[in-house]
Amino acid sequence: MTLFSLPSLLLPLAQVEMDPMTAALQSRGMVLFVLIALVILSVTSWVVIGSRAIALRTLRKEVATFRGQFTELLKTTDLPVTAEHLGKKYISLPHTRLLAAALKEMHQLEVLGPLREEDIDTLQRALRRTAEPLVDDLESGLQLLATTATAAPFIGLFGTVWGIMGAFGGLADTGTILQTVAPHIAQALVATAVGLLAAIPASIAYNALSRVVRRLVTDLDCFGEELLIQIRRRYLRSKD
Repeated sequence: MTLFSLPSLLLPLAQVEMDPMTAALQSRGMVLFVLIALVILSVTSWVVIGSRAIALRTLRKEVATFRGQFTELLKTTDLPVTAEHLGKKYISLPHTRLLAAALKEMHQLEVLGPLREEDIDTLQRALRRTAEPLVDDLESGLQLLATTATAAPFIGLFGTVWGIMGAFGGLADTGTILQTVAPHIAQALVATAVGLLAAIPASIAYNALSRVVRRLVTDLDCFGEELLIQIRRRYLRSKD
């Protein structure tokens, strides 16, 4: 083979359309199925990212306002009055639900008599039981983002491998290698690109939203400890 024969070999490659969008639209079979699955996964991830980002941002503002009002109200009223006042305004807030659960358990214990030190452990377990589903609600949607960030590149890689296998499988039916292989490889590589486009935003959003959720969960835990302190200070000592 001489240098003069290279242009004739490269001519079929120049005639092959390599535009990514065109290659994606021309996909068939398993590669097309993979692309559709990745697009659906990507769109779903973006919906989750947008909805959870807005919800968590609003929740952070409400929590900050709630904590400030809770502290101020406790200076002049007791826990039941504070819970009644804030419960109407922040009915969907996880901190409000935790406060209601603490008061409910405290009232059930007071039916048996004055609160004792060992009752604090019962209250703590009740708060923990209440907090578990609240934390699950805060983490809603993050699992989908984590799954997308982890699985999308491998799904795209699977489409790429399948497309390349199909490309080389068709070599036996033709004598022109470039015209046969190039379109299939282009379609196959688009699957990897789409997989990365789905995974990268999901990974970034998962890390960002996870930090916000961790802060909210930490604040919820601190609020539960604060409730136990207030109950011990206001009710346990007064019953001694």
